[in-house]
Amino acid sequence: MKRATKIVAAVLAGSLVFLSAPAWGTEVYVPVMEGRAGSEIVVPIMIDEVENLAGIRLVLHYDASFLRFVEGTRTKHVNSLMHIINDKKPGVLIIVMAGARGIKGKNFSIMDLKFRVKEVLRGNHTTSIVFKEVQLMSDELKEVEAMATSSTLTLLPAGVPKESP
Repeated sequence: MKRATKIVAAVLAGSLVFLSAPAWGTEVYVPVMEGRAGSEIVVPIMIDEVENLAGIRLVLHYDASFLRFVEGTRTKHVNSLMHIINDKKPGVLIIVMAGARGIKGKNFSIMDLKFRVKEVLRGNHTTSIVFKEVQLMSDELKEVEAMATSSTLTLLPAGVPKESP
């Protein structure tokens, strides 16, 4: 009987460790946002938590019929990292960042992307900035396990009040 109790206790303890550990490591995401026709919106690329981040490679797709990429700026959290944004093909952004030393933090933006919303919209539209590739590296050149989550961008016509819930 004592052996069975020890086995159950060990299984429960292991389950609690498993449940409290992050399933995917670091999450890279775009928060839920909205913008108006003809305006500029700043879309942050967020990281939930990371310990030793020294390299980033992201390939993002967006709907070029609604959004036009204006510029991307790195944030203070990643100031020590150099960055390059390839925006040659409308609808696709390739972001690469690298540094000699890793950074750490929780719930911060690594890059703020500025888009101009299409001038004329008939009715509300929803779109997303979709992560096609995500690669994070430590300063030891080891891959940081990560997953990416895209959220909805709601685009509203100019001058029309937002519907209240």
